Amino acid sequence: MASALDLLIGSGPGQRVVVLGAVVMYLYLFVKRPTDAIEAVKNGLKLFARMFTLILAALLLASAIGALIPAATIQQLLGDTAGIGGTIVAGVMGGGLPGGPYAVYPIVSGVQAAGAGIAAVLALLIGYGMIGVGRVPYGLVFFDTKTIALRLAIAVPTTMTIAAGVYLTV
Repeated sequence: MASALDLLIGSGPGQRVVVLGAVVMYLYLFVKRPTDAIEAVKNGLKLFARMFTLILAALLLASAIGALIPAATIQQLLGDTAGIGGTIVAGVMGGGLPGGPYAVYPIVSGVQAAGAGIAAVLALLIGYGMIGVGRVPYGLVFFDTKTIALRLAIAVPTTMTIAAGVYLTV
């Protein structure tokens, strides 16, 4: 069970740096530019309200992965014994994960907790970063179809190659 301090400033060093950094930044803003500080707090709370359901859903999905997909299946497909093929599949699967890191990281963490090997977990994250199918609609707003198609045509085999290299290295 988390302590009150953990709930207030986070349980790990990364969380604590972010929380304490935000506190210091807002203290500075409230002292030097109180109007901007109030506006920033309002904007932050609006963003939190918009993102809350997505983040909550991602966390619930991540913790339900073990119940949805038996650990034996995850271990078979993505575990240490899945081989290079399992790692390559993980890379391509990672490319299809939708949402930002706030949604994807808990899901990948849940897959790891259910028995995915480190090579597959790294491949999932690499595929997510390189392929990023969820970013295609945004890309099409700024770039033509050919540019986005070429990005994907390069990202998929590159992800597969890197995933194979990860498997052989870890």
